[in-house]
Amino acid sequence: MLKDNHSGFGLISIAIHWVSAIAIFFMFGLGFYMVDLGYYDPWYHKGPALHVSIGLLLLLLTLARLAWRVFNPKPKPVPGVGKWQHWAAEAMKIVLYALLLTLLISGYLINSAEGKGPMLFDWVSFPVFVQIDPAQVDLAGFIHRIFGWLIVILAGVHGLAAVAHHFIFRDRTLVRMLKPVKPANTQ
Repeated sequence: MLKDNHSGFGLISIAIHWVSAIAIFFMFGLGFYMVDLGYYDPWYHKGPALHVSIGLLLLLLTLARLAWRVFNPKPKPVPGVGKWQHWAAEAMKIVLYALLLTLLISGYLINSAEGKGPMLFDWVSFPVFVQIDPAQVDLAGFIHRIFGWLIVILAGVHGLAAVAHHFIFRDRTLVRMLKPVKPANTQ
């Protein structure tokens, strides 16, 4: 039940998917909230530190997710789902991964621009691989903001499509991401 097989997703893929989704929406909400904070607001410093830490965890989780996908069998398409829907779902996954990686990298670049690595909950400092100049920080901030909106909008579309598959098309698309498959040898 941990690993994926050709019938569906295992518990690890499902957990990574939902933890990532919750983190992305939480991070968006926190980022949206932080924009209007005043200097004397208690969250003026706490909010960005939490945003950076969760972003670093999400970066590590995304890298683990990509590695997990390489070493696990890819589930076959849900029976009864049209080729165009399967193609659209695959395209959406690629776009979401690209947006997420760009969002995470731009956040990292913003936080390492002063030559100090971003901190993970004041426990670990990440290394500075690339240091950008102030003009590039503004561009990275713009990209971070726009891609944050894009990923939340497209993740919402992705979620609505899954709900439509469940209630309108009545197939197993949504159920596969809620209930782990049994190991292939016990089915």
